[in-house]
Amino acid sequence: MFNRMQSHSFLQDNPSFLIPNSQIDRMPLELRELCESYNSECREEKREEDAAAQSDWPVALFVPSSYVENYAYPLVIWFHDERSSEAELNLVMNAIGDQNYCGLAIRGNQNLQGPDEFGWSKTSLQFGSAPLHKLINITARRLRRAFHIHSERIFVAGSGSGADVALRLFAECPQWFAGAIAIDPKCNEELLLGDTSEMRGKNILQTVSRTASDEDLAANLETVRMFRTAGVQMDVRVMDEPLDPCSNSARFLDSWLISHLNCETYV
Repeated sequence: MFNRMQSHSFLQDNPSFLIPNSQIDRMPLELRELCESYNSECREEKREEDAAAQSDWPVALFVPSSYVENYAYPLVIWFHDERSSEAELNLVMNAIGDQNYCGLAIRGNQNLQGPDEFGWSKTSLQFGSAPLHKLINITARRLRRAFHIHSERIFVAGSGSGADVALRLFAECPQWFAGAIAIDPKCNEELLLGDTSEMRGKNILQTVSRTASDEDLAANLETVRMFRTAGVQMDVRVMDEPLDPCSNSARFLDSWLISHLNCETYV
């Protein structure tokens, strides 16, 4: 599936809320500098919205085979590990619970050597000219117009390097999500926290393998401490081996999700 549906209904093609330059020029210096800075930020925001709205970055969609129109489905936004792609979404959703959720996956922004193998850039989560958070926000909004998605039950999830992306997105935009699932993340990059008041009481399930290196275990522990300090309820599961999200071993994620479907959030 490609993210080709384009809609500009929520954009302002003519940002008339910006003060005309002719009026700014007559303002005192302090006000003039403030207005110029504000206008610049607004124009940059609009460019990001335009880029995301016009993006055709590959995504995958999962809808239960017994989809019921009048039921508001939770949404799982999935980020794959290295050397995989958005195409694994069907396997992941069937492993978790094929009738209980809708799913959305996005292809990693780094091409790897193998066929249909992608990863995530460590320096920038840009998708063409659209940043990840804008692309996810607009794509989720479109999905909610096409299917009955519960706006308060949107979870971000991933495995391996995709788990790190999921944690990063949750940390930056906690107001959008009810919680997160991080399967064997590396936690080797510093997370930038958004509004911590939006994190309090929300839930993250994080798995870590006993076979992980001491360095990875220490990084995972530090991430858990950081989120707990911000008020997040952390559920840490120590596994004998790394968890395969496409196998029956991932079935317990279904019960965890069902037990945390009461967090209020909006995308």
